[in-house]
Amino acid sequence: MPDAVKAPFPLNDRTNQALFGTMLSDNAAWLGDIQQVYGRMAQGSMAFFQEMSRFWELRMHEDREACAELMACRTPQELQECGQRFALKASQDYAEGLSRLLQASIGALEDGPIGKGDGAKRDDVGGDAAAAPKQVA
Repeated sequence: MPDAVKAPFPLNDRTNQALFGTMLSDNAAWLGDIQQVYGRMAQGSMAFFQEMSRFWELRMHEDREACAELMACRTPQELQECGQRFALKASQDYAEGLSRLLQASIGALEDGPIGKGDGAKRDDVGGDAAAAPKQVA
């Protein structure tokens, strides 16, 4: 009876080799897409958290200075003026910070190759545009 036993898979079946080759090439393209998506996600997350850290550092510095100014006030009038300046500056900083965070988020979601003109952040394209903050009207 051992002569009647057949191998479950033929050794040189061209159909299986072609199917396996197609699966490998399809998976290679898919892995390239996954790599691009995770690269974009990592870059976008890093840009977002860098901007968040920059904003926190700025606000902590501003808050510390405002506390020193409030402690130096001698009259209720000075205290009121100092508080108004602080509130105005804080609201402007928060508006600008939110705008920058939104730009970082939008930049991460744009289509196109990473670091190319289509996917680059708009502030980076203009050279020093990121260094000069936009004024809130």
